[in-house]
Amino acid sequence: TFSSFIIFADSHLELFDQQRRKWKEEKSRLMKRLKELQENLDKVTQSGRDDRDQLMEKLKDLQENLDEVTQSGSEERDKLMESLKDLQEDLDEVTLAKEDAEQQVVNLKAESKVNEEHMKELKEPLSTIQQTQDDYRPKESCEWVISRDEIFLTDEMLGEGAWGNVLLGRFRGCKVAVKQVHSLVLSPSSRSSFLREMKIASRCRHPYLLQFIGATNDEGTPLLVTELIETSLRALLNLEYQPLSDSGISIISLDVALALNYLHQTKPLPIIHRDLSSANVLLWRHGLQWRGKVSDYGTANFMQQTMTVAPGAMIYSAPEALTSNHTIKVA
Repeated sequence: TFSSFIIFADSHLELFDQQRRKWKEEKSRLMKRLKELQENLDKVTQSGRDDRDQLMEKLKDLQENLDEVTQSGSEERDKLMESLKDLQEDLDEVTLAKEDAEQQVVNLKAESKVNEEHMKELKEPLSTIQQTQDDYRPKESCEWVISRDEIFLTDEMLGEGAWGNVLLGRFRGCKVAVKQVHSLVLSPSSRSSFLREMKIASRCRHPYLLQFIGATNDEGTPLLVTELIETSLRALLNLEYQPLSDSGISIISLDVALALNYLHQTKPLPIIHRDLSSANVLLWRHGLQWRGKVSDYGTANFMQQTMTVAPGAMIYSAPEALTSNHTIKVA
C-alpha cells in the first residue's frame, strides 16, 4: 500500500542520510589530511629551495677560493721563475770568477817555479858567504858547560817536575842536585832555546836564587847541576807538626819577592818566572829561621815569550793570566 511504501521510503531515506553524513565526515577527514599533506609538501619544497640556495652559495664561495688560489699560484710561480733567473746569473758570475782564479793560480805557479829556480841560483853563493862569516865570527865560550864525567848520580830521588827528575849527585866532591831533563822536552827545535836559557841562568847571581852550577851540552840526556838545598816550601807545608810562624812566612815571602825583583830587572830584557809555586821555593836554615830560594828560573822564557795563556800551575796563576788579553806586568 501507499503508506507501506512511504514507511519503506522513509526508512531508506534515513539510511541514505546516515550514509551521506558518513561520507561528509570521511570527506572532511580526507580534506583535512590532504591539507596536512599539502602543507608538508610546501615545507619540503621550501626546505629544498633553502638547501639548494645554501649549496649554490657554497659553490660560489668555492669558485672564488679557487680563483684566488689560481691567482696566488700564478704569482708564486712568477716569483720563483724570477728567483731562478737571478740564481742563474749569480752562478754564471761565480763560474767566471772561478775561471779567473784558476788562471791566476796557474800564473802564480809559473811565477813560483821561476822564483824557485832563481833561489837555487842564489843559494850556492849565499851558502858560501854564510860559511865565510862563520869562519870569521869569534867563537862564544860556554862557561856553564860541564863534562858529564864529572857528575856522579845516585839513586836517591829528590823530586819530579815537568822538565825532568831531580836526583842527588856529586860534582867535584860536593853534594849537588842534578836534574835529568826528559828527552821528549828537548826536541831538536827546542835545544837552541834550552842552551840560551842555560846561558841566562849562568849569569844570575842572587842570595835568594838557587845557585846554578852548570849543565851538560853533549848528545846525551841534558843534566842540570845546582846547589843542594835542604827542603822545599811544599814539603814543609805538608808537615803538620812543623807549622810556619807569621814571622817565618813574612821572611820567606820577602826572600821570594827580592829574587823575583832581581829577575825582573835583568837587562836588556827581564826574566819572567811564570811557574812560581811552593814546590819551586826551596828552604834552607839560617840559624833557627827558614830562608827561601827560588828555583827553576833558568827554564823561564824571555819577556817576548811570556804572552801565552795560563802559564805554570793554574792554582798559582793570576786571574788575568788565564786569558790571552792580559798585559805585561813587571814588579
